[in-house]
Amino acid sequence: MRAFALEELEGWKKDVRDALASAAPELPFDAIHDETRAQLEAMLPSIPDPGAMAPQMRAFTTGGAIYVAYYLSLHARGWDAARVWSVLEVATKLHFERMSSFQKRLASDGMFSWPMKALSRWLAKKSHVAPVGGWIFSFVEGDGEHDYGVTYEKCAIRDLAIAHGAADFAPYICLSDIQGSHAFGWGLTRSGTLAQGASACDFRFKRNGETRVRVKLPVVPG
Repeated sequence: MRAFALEELEGWKKDVRDALASAAPELPFDAIHDETRAQLEAMLPSIPDPGAMAPQMRAFTTGGAIYVAYYLSLHARGWDAARVWSVLEVATKLHFERMSSFQKRLASDGMFSWPMKALSRWLAKKSHVAPVGGWIFSFVEGDGEHDYGVTYEKCAIRDLAIAHGAADFAPYICLSDIQGSHAFGWGLTRSGTLAQGASACDFRFKRNGETRVRVKLPVVPG
């Protein structure tokens, strides 16, 4: 997982550089990036790896860890959670916009494919026997209004943020899913998340549907 996470971090470098240059051009990005890499490497040994058989969970965890690492670097320079997210939200938009149409199509097709649904069903059952990389969740079959859904009862990203001193930033990480829904046509509906104070994260997907996400900020997880 270490190699995957560090490669992903490099893939975000230009996006964060450009976003930070617009918001705070006086800051030395290369130093911040190096600090972020060090923060990420320090966290990785404590992060449970969902494994190669759970590629989507590994991607979620890695993305969350990168957000947390950037938060810790900027927080050390006096930035609060909202300000950090204002930069990372722009970086997230840039990251998705710079993806090729083929990559975006894969992200869309993959989310709604039969193999992805079958894998999610299997992982959901497995997670109730033992958490999959720190995640516990249930698969929700489609009901006509939505193609399918996933309800998370335990979020590895939230737990990671709390464990590494980024509890106040955890609720903001949930907002990245809004950008993903817009970029890839996930049609995400969600009434709440664990990090934002709900009892579960209720993701429901409708391909090319409207994105309807309730946001509750700020919340400091307990």
